[in-house]
Amino acid sequence: MTEPHGSDMPPGGRLPPPAGGLAPAVPATAQVDRLARQNLLLTQALDAVQAGDLESAQRLLLAGDDGQQPMTLSQVFRLYQVELETQQMQLRESQLRTEHSLDWFATLFRTLPVAALLVDGQGLITDANTMALDELDLREALRVLPVPLRRLTANPDAELRLAALLPTVTADHTGVLDDMALRTLRGHDRWADLRVSEVPARETGSEGPLYLCVINDRTAWMQAQRASEAAALAEHQRDMAQSASQAKTQLLARVSHELRTPLNAVIGFSQLLLMRADTLPDDGRRQVALIQEAGQHLLALVDEVLQINRAEAGQLQLDRQAVSLHEQARQVLDLQQPLAARLDLRLTLEPPPPGGPEVLALADPRRVREVLANLVSNGIKYNRPGGWLNLQTGHDAHKVWLAVSDSGIGMTPLQLAHLFEPFNRLGAERLAVVGHGLGLSIARTLTQAMGGALRVSSQPGEGSRFVLELPRWDRTEAA
Repeated sequence: MTEPHGSDMPPGGRLPPPAGGLAPAVPATAQVDRLARQNLLLTQALDAVQAGDLESAQRLLLAGDDGQQPMTLSQVFRLYQVELETQQMQLRESQLRTEHSLDWFATLFRTLPVAALLVDGQGLITDANTMALDELDLREALRVLPVPLRRLTANPDAELRLAALLPTVTADHTGVLDDMALRTLRGHDRWADLRVSEVPARETGSEGPLYLCVINDRTAWMQAQRASEAAALAEHQRDMAQSASQAKTQLLARVSHELRTPLNAVIGFSQLLLMRADTLPDDGRRQVALIQEAGQHLLALVDEVLQINRAEAGQLQLDRQAVSLHEQARQVLDLQQPLAARLDLRLTLEPPPPGGPEVLALADPRRVREVLANLVSNGIKYNRPGGWLNLQTGHDAHKVWLAVSDSGIGMTPLQLAHLFEPFNRLGAERLAVVGHGLGLSIARTLTQAMGGALRVSSQPGEGSRFVLELPRWDRTEAA
């Protein structure tokens, strides 16, 4: 047999029977039947070639000899090659379409506007989209090894909730975890809602299920909620504190009023008795004098408590004006001089700084004298025989100050920490010094009410230095 010239294939991938000359005219129906039989034999021959059975393919080709020249095996092989190339091209096109689809789905997964993780059956994070990498700080870790999902939980309770959820997730059931406490790999706390679904494995025959974990971050909402709750709690506590303060103010005002009446009676009758001292025995006069002294002491205590109460309640009346701290200090020293003389103390007041008129303070002069009287009397009472107490004034760009320094017993850091606590005498109750532990508390309260500050420094055995600071009159007027 001879091979036909050329290798062009007709549409459909099947060659027509080769022509050995002009075929005799045959009816159309018979020609169609013959062509169908030849195509069937050709298809069977191709199947035999594909199966490697060349002898069967040869017999099929010879069986199709109806007066026409039969095809050779070489032509069948050529036809088979064309079919293989066509199938290969179709496979390449199908592969490209599949790759494009996979790339599209991968891009879709990467750009989801919510954090998403792929987790294997052992709970290991094998992949994450861009938002999850950034929000959970997974980018560097996943480049090395899979990360256990449990490492993102913030506490043991959250870890137990996650461990109990994964076994319940199936193809028909999505696991839900709301208000999960999470922590990124860099230690940043997060709050989120988790949705876990089972998804098909990437590769056929993969072991265990594969899960898609979607994380809806609710950190901002949770922080806002907690801030709102904290604000509500703070407001409630403030209301409770205001109510308690008002109740305390009313109670102290009522108690003070109730105490004043019998105290005034005690002091008044003791004064009447002392006016008739010549009718009393010596012991009787001494006892009446002690009654009067105790009554006055108690009345002073009631006045001090009431003064603190008014200041804390914002009911303290102030007469603010230009005040010379040097002049107020001079008046206080004059009044305290007899007490200092009994202890042989030297009281000094340094002149105002040179360079012009004295800088005045904006304050209530009566309240300034009360503060200074307390500071000076403490400097005298807690001093040592033959010691000294010095007062010095000064100013800077915003305030005027007056320092009270002494050579007294001084204070420890622990005593300084509790210095302004009411009724806390810092151990002075063991000394022969009369007091209530309210003086410095009142002094600081009055100072703060005038817009100033009271500062202190001290060393045990080396004395103390109190500094009263008040706003400048001229700076306040300019503002």
